[in-house]
Amino acid sequence: MSSIGGGNLTQLTINGTDVRNLVNVLDYFESIYSTCASANITINDAAGFYQSAALKGNEEVSLSFGNREGETIRMKFRTGKVGERIRVKENQDMYILTCVPQEFIENNQKSIEKAYKDKKVSELAKEWHDEYVKNSSTIKKELVTNEETEDKQSYYGTGRSPATAIRWAAKEGKSAKAKASNYVYYQDRDGYHFKTIDSMLQEADKFTLSYAHQNIGNIGGDASKKIIAFDQKSDFDNIDSSYNGADSDHWYYFDPTTGKIDAVKEGKRDGAGDTTHTGRDTLTKDQKSSRGERYNLIVAPGQSKSKFRDSRDPKIAENKRSLPEHGAKSSAAIQLDNLIVNVRVPGNVEYKPGIKIKLNIPANQEGNELDVRSGSYLVTSVRHVTYRDNQDFKYECILECKSDSHSKSSSGNSGVV
Repeated sequence: MSSIGGGNLTQLTINGTDVRNLVNVLDYFESIYSTCASANITINDAAGFYQSAALKGNEEVSLSFGNREGETIRMKFRTGKVGERIRVKENQDMYILTCVPQEFIENNQKSIEKAYKDKKVSELAKEWHDEYVKNSSTIKKELVTNEETEDKQSYYGTGRSPATAIRWAAKEGKSAKAKASNYVYYQDRDGYHFKTIDSMLQEADKFTLSYAHQNIGNIGGDASKKIIAFDQKSDFDNIDSSYNGADSDHWYYFDPTTGKIDAVKEGKRDGAGDTTHTGRDTLTKDQKSSRGERYNLIVAPGQSKSKFRDSRDPKIAENKRSLPEHGAKSSAAIQLDNLIVNVRVPGNVEYKPGIKIKLNIPANQEGNELDVRSGSYLVTSVRHVTYRDNQDFKYECILECKSDSHSKSSSGNSGVV
């Protein structure tokens, strides 16, 4: 029996009871935009487990699954929601259990009350993370990645929950390595991560996945790296792309007290932009974008390094992001949404959010030329789906992939099988 597309559900217990024979679908989800990993478990219950287990929520769920060969993903959750039962036939119900980490359920029962002065944002994130996962039974709860920030902030506890405070830290943190500083806080099967999207983009491609039209037949290669289907969700090739951070900007500051506009050196960017790029035509520091546009942007007063800052508290101005820094962060996030493709591939536990992959998409039926959408992508979300097929389990992954390439294609869903 081929292991391609096959899966093993090696463990799934609810409060210690093995329920693998009741599982119809296990949908495990990780994303760089989600504070926690999660799972939806579809139960096909003809044994009265719902009543005997008295499912109400907060039950302990232990799961382990993977492809037939190699490592498995092992997690421990709590049921955050028990879905409504649907009677599919006599004495048989179907319902969905939504599972999340214990710390996510208990997050709003904790609060950050302390005050901090001139402390690195990454240090604040670490302290709040330790409070977030304290007393949790989650297996992978360490902060395994904590990318250091260069700025120091003062923070006064206002009763925010730990997760909310960390999301504030992700918004305010400034990295010495990446000017855009798009910090994200998320969980995968390894633990939690506090890092920038820019650092993910600087990594090398980890996998190459290829798509072939059905009438081409078997064109060789590794079957486990073949794209089963893909769905293009977004593709900008219009004036919106001119505002995506790859072009040259001049920032000016308007002071309402004097009515003057102040141009400052630190607010000027003439190069290819402050962010790392993916796609076919990667921009370098010595290149400009193909559009070559230059915009003069007049913005309201902010914590810039202009002469008008003298009228404000200089310490506050130092610690806050400048408007160009806010602009770089926003434009980098918008640019990464230029091209979004969902691909369905045979299951592999090595697929995780934050890695880069290369997609090969043919431009014609013969498959001898690549489409302009081919290139490097950042995997932002992964669904690991294990489902029952007769008495066997199938295993597939759905990857959300993003690129800042300016695609020349205008089709909305080309390539869907």
